[in-house]
Amino acid sequence: MPITNSIFKVSIQDLKFGMYVSQLDRPWLDTPYSIQGIMIQSLKDIEELGQYCKFVYVDILKCEVHIIKKYTPGLSGLGIAHPTNSVNRNISHEPRTVTNKTPFHGNQIYIDTHTFEEELPAASKIHNIMLDVVKELGSNYERYKTIELDDARNMAYAMRESIVRNPDAMLLLAKLKSSGNDLYDNAVHSSILLLAFGRHLGLPRDELSMLGLGGLLMDIGKLQISSGITSKKGLLKGDEYCLLKKHVTFSEEIIEQSGDIPQAVLEIAAQHHEREDGSGYPRGLNASQLNTYARMAAIVDYYLELATSHPGLPSTSAFRVFNQLKETSRYGLNATLVEQFAHSIGVFPVGSLVELNSGEVAIVLTHSRSSRSLPTIMVVLDAHKRPYEVPEKRDLKQLNPGSDGIPYTIVRDLPFGAYGIDVENNYL
Repeated sequence: MPITNSIFKVSIQDLKFGMYVSQLDRPWLDTPYSIQGIMIQSLKDIEELGQYCKFVYVDILKCEVHIIKKYTPGLSGLGIAHPTNSVNRNISHEPRTVTNKTPFHGNQIYIDTHTFEEELPAASKIHNIMLDVVKELGSNYERYKTIELDDARNMAYAMRESIVRNPDAMLLLAKLKSSGNDLYDNAVHSSILLLAFGRHLGLPRDELSMLGLGGLLMDIGKLQISSGITSKKGLLKGDEYCLLKKHVTFSEEIIEQSGDIPQAVLEIAAQHHEREDGSGYPRGLNASQLNTYARMAAIVDYYLELATSHPGLPSTSAFRVFNQLKETSRYGLNATLVEQFAHSIGVFPVGSLVELNSGEVAIVLTHSRSSRSLPTIMVVLDAHKRPYEVPEKRDLKQLNPGSDGIPYTIVRDLPFGAYGIDVENNYL
């Protein structure tokens, strides 16, 4: 039974060398594999998969050429039906990553209507205005103890449209650009991540709007708490932590006073520190009581907490952050949504530093929606970790192998700022 027009269920014993496994019969998080897909290259690959799965899903269009030629006519070699819909070869931009549809998925399918380069100027303008709008919200609250949300709502819609066109531009800006105020930056970053998350899940535009606005407002109650506490980099004392936790209640009060705000936005603010097992705050709600958008916001909030570097502590690589998220998903966060969030931004998020099998170091610029382990990168250091005079842009999915005949691949990600690289100065 196909789950898309090119992806089919195949038993482990029917796997062949050159087949591309795009999905498993269980969540990726239940296995030691990264959430990227697997190219079957040896008997060992099949035997290892057999330890975890009885069947998998093979994407014919990503298989090696000999597999495509062998099985595409009628696909009889797999003992399955030919796809009912033909593949549209005229679409110039790739659709979102194909995943098993979960109960959290919507029915909307988004394609990149703009390239990363085409979208970046508009995204940059929207991002700058949004930071100004968030600053204005803070200033107005300090003066009048109330906020006016018309501008924030309008800019959330503008961010939504940019992310619908191509999410990578806004995701890169969120990673690199800063207002100098952690609270304001986190509000914009949360909004962008939630919008990209919702786009990946195929949620309709009106639901994306609620996620975008909810991300902006979910921590607005921190405006009522001393900046000495909200911006403290070390561990909080007991009384400080108790006060910080009250920001949830303060956020609810501020949002309710603003009027004409969807209930889902209020619930994002009220529930994004709740946990599936009831261990969260402020109400100790469990999974069955939680709003889906709030469960998504909980993942985004915790991801940002893990990904934020602190003075005196080493920067954490994206891979380690996802491993920590994966571990937490066994208890407090929703495991299915954690997996989908990882799909939405990739194990190597845009703006990340990575090392290639050539020894070179690069910045991840934009993803292939169908193969997130092979993004477009900008190589900034050579194999001896010396800067290139002119950084080189490479699309790993399209790139020819090196002089040794070995394809270029990412072997590991690096902590932010590794080798003294300033990603913002290198790209923006």
